[in-house]
Order: sequence, then structure tokens, then C-alpha cells
Amino acid sequence: MMGDANARAELERQLKAAEAELEEVEEMRSAILGQTGVHIGARELQKHYARFDADQKRWTERVAQLRAQLTTLETSATE
Repeated sequence: MMGDANARAELERQLKAAEAELEEVEEMRSAILGQTGVHIGARELQKHYARFDADQKRWTERVAQLRAQLTTLETSATE
């Protein structure tokens, strides 16, 4: 089925992009919050943690959603 192949390719593209975004958030978090030589005030640090946590949660959920859609598509294709 051509429609399923196109849908799968699009989901895989979106999954790859979402995984890249998640990796970037994790790298940024590590780079910014992992610096021991730079003083960041407690309020600023809390803002960074909250932002990174929210971004990480959003992208983790998106990756899980796309993987579930791919699984559903694969399951329906084999039935």
C-alpha cells in the first residue's frame, strides 16, 4: 500500500526530528547546568531547570507518540 509507505516514511521523518530535538535539549541542559565554573543565581537556575524539564518532557512524549503511531501502522499493515 503506497499510502501506508508514505505515512510510515513521514512518521519516521518526524520521529528522527523529534529524537534530534530531544538530544539537543539534553545537550543544552548538560552544557548550561553542568558548568561548575560559572555562577548562576538560584532563581535563574530554577528557570533553566523548569524550561529544560518541560522541553525534555514534551519531546519525550512526542517521541513516544510517534513510536506508538509507527507500531500501530506496522500492526495494521501485517493484518
